[in-house]
Amino acid sequence: MTDDPPEGPAADPRRSRAIRAFDLIVDGGAILAAVLMIAVMLTTTVKVVFRYGLREGLIGIDQISGTMLLYITFLGAAWVLRREEHVTLDLVVGRIAPEVRRQMLVWGSVAAALVCLAVTGFGTFETVTSLQRGIRIPAELEMPRAINLVVIPVGCLFLGLQFLRRAWRHWRRAATAPPAGTG
Repeated sequence: MTDDPPEGPAADPRRSRAIRAFDLIVDGGAILAAVLMIAVMLTTTVKVVFRYGLREGLIGIDQISGTMLLYITFLGAAWVLRREEHVTLDLVVGRIAPEVRRQMLVWGSVAAALVCLAVTGFGTFETVTSLQRGIRIPAELEMPRAINLVVIPVGCLFLGLQFLRRAWRHWRRAATAPPAGTG
């Protein structure tokens, strides 16, 4: 018998509700990122049709597409990490002993979470400062700078929390794994 808390439906209902809510938010971000990706493709197509078909330019499409690409990146990052579909150095990681790999995943995830949470703090400060000062982006469409900034701390918050969740999962796996040589 182990001292590990139960998982699944019999686990602490507050914890499972919080995890489900977190997963719903992350999934919602991924869905919004997918919709934005389609919007980027459509707006680019419209711009090409207007430019080469109708010989008319559309102002602001590149700027709006750039903003959407920023949102796609930060809204989808936690979802990609949760699914473990991010870029890894499989050539290197595959040659490392399993216990060393687990430890690298735990401590690498903790370090990444700390960076993400620091960016969340600084990004929130910068977003609020931009709103208070009324800073605008001097471009074709003069948008408030906060529109581009707000997604950075939001996305980094969820990415940081997902990194902590990943570290915890690998830590527990290491703690519950049988010692080497037993079997």
